[in-house]
Amino acid sequence: MWSIVKSEWLKMRRCQILLVGIVAVALCPVVQYGTQLVIRPDLRDPNYDMAHLFANVIWGNTQIFIPISLVMIGGWLIDREAANDTMKNLLTVPVSLSRLLGAKLIVTAILAVLFGLYSVGVTVLTGVIAGLPGLSVGTVLGCGLQLVWAVLTTYLVCMPMILIFGQIRGAYLGGAILTFFLGYSMLFFKSGVLLSAYPFSAALILAGFDMEEYNGATAQPSLLLAAAGMIFVILITVLILKMSRPGKQKKPASKKKTGRRK
Repeated sequence: MWSIVKSEWLKMRRCQILLVGIVAVALCPVVQYGTQLVIRPDLRDPNYDMAHLFANVIWGNTQIFIPISLVMIGGWLIDREAANDTMKNLLTVPVSLSRLLGAKLIVTAILAVLFGLYSVGVTVLTGVIAGLPGLSVGTVLGCGLQLVWAVLTTYLVCMPMILIFGQIRGAYLGGAILTFFLGYSMLFFKSGVLLSAYPFSAALILAGFDMEEYNGATAQPSLLLAAAGMIFVILITVLILKMSRPGKQKKPASKKKTGRRK
C-alpha cells in the first residue's frame, strides 16, 4: 500500500487545482480578519484576539474552503485516471480498484493535515501583522491543534463525495460545489438530532468547536450523536470502496470459425 500511496503523492505535482486549495486556505484568515476588523470597523470588537481569529478560521475553513478544496483535489486524483485513460493500465497490476481508491484517499488525508498546518501558520502570520493581542505558545498550540483536527474531521465527511464524484467522468468540480452547499446547510440546524448528527456539524463538534456562538445553536450538541454521524460517514465510505468496480471494457468480437464439421 505504501508504494501506491507514494506513487499517488508524486502525481500531485501535476495537479494545478492544488494551487486553488493553497490560495483558498491562505485567504481564509485574511478574509476573516478583513470582514471582522477592516471592512466593518463599526463592528470591531475590542476584545478580538488570536483565539477569536482562530475560531473564525476554523468556521470558515470547515464551512467553505476545506470541503471545496479537498473534494476538487481528491476527485481530480481519481478522475485523471479515466481522463488520461490510464485506469486500464493500473488495473493490470495486481492491485484491486478499492486499494487504489483507498491510496488516493490516504493521499488526500495527508494533504488535509498539511492544509491544516499551513492554515495555522497563515493565521499566526495574519495575527502578527494585524497586531492582535493574545498571541502565545499556549494559544497557538491549543487553537492550532483544534484547527488541524477540525480540518481532518471535515476531510472524513468529504470522503464519500470524493469517491462518488471522482468516479463520474469530469464531475469532481460539481461535487465540490455540492459539498459547499452541504457544508453551508449546517447553519440551518440549531437543535435536535440534526445539529449533532449532521456530518459537517459533527466534524466541528468532535473538534470541540463552540457551535452556539458561530452556528447559533439553541441547544447543547451531543458528542455521542456526533460520533454516530461520523461513524455513519466512514461506513458509507467503506461501502462505496467495496462496491467500486472498474468500467467494463468491450470485448472484441470473436471471429466465427468457418468450415465443415468432420
